[in-house]
Amino acid sequence: MTQESNKEIVSRQLQLSWNEGKFEQLRDSVLPDFYYKTTFTDDILNLEQYIYFIQMFRDAMPDLSVDLEEIMSEGDRVMSYVSFSGAVTKPLLKIPASDKIIMFPAVSFWTIKQDKIANLETMIDISGVERQLGVNLSSESALRNMLE
Repeated sequence: MTQESNKEIVSRQLQLSWNEGKFEQLRDSVLPDFYYKTTFTDDILNLEQYIYFIQMFRDAMPDLSVDLEEIMSEGDRVMSYVSFSGAVTKPLLKIPASDKIIMFPAVSFWTIKQDKIANLETMIDISGVERQLGVNLSSESALRNMLE
């Protein structure tokens, strides 16, 4: 598969799953042992748990927009840089409901094998969300304790 095709797989899946809530094509586009890791949780999610995770976001943020800002590909790896934006109208994870529109970036690393998504790992700017809402979403860390 070409680098451009890997980018197309990622771009299409971001649009269909996060922005449109369409998951059937995602189910057809992953390997059986697909997994997802994110900085929002310590858990490693399988496909159905990943879909539920997206649905939780879409339910809590009805005006959610996930915009692909940049995408790069080399070999079987794709890096995407996206911006999430919207108001959290229902509590989400540790994020309280608010009418305030928030925006936070995320960087994801996708592995594509045999024209399918093997895994996905996402780093979200949780401290940016905390600053925008004035809340603490993470557990007390050693670094936070040292700085206080």
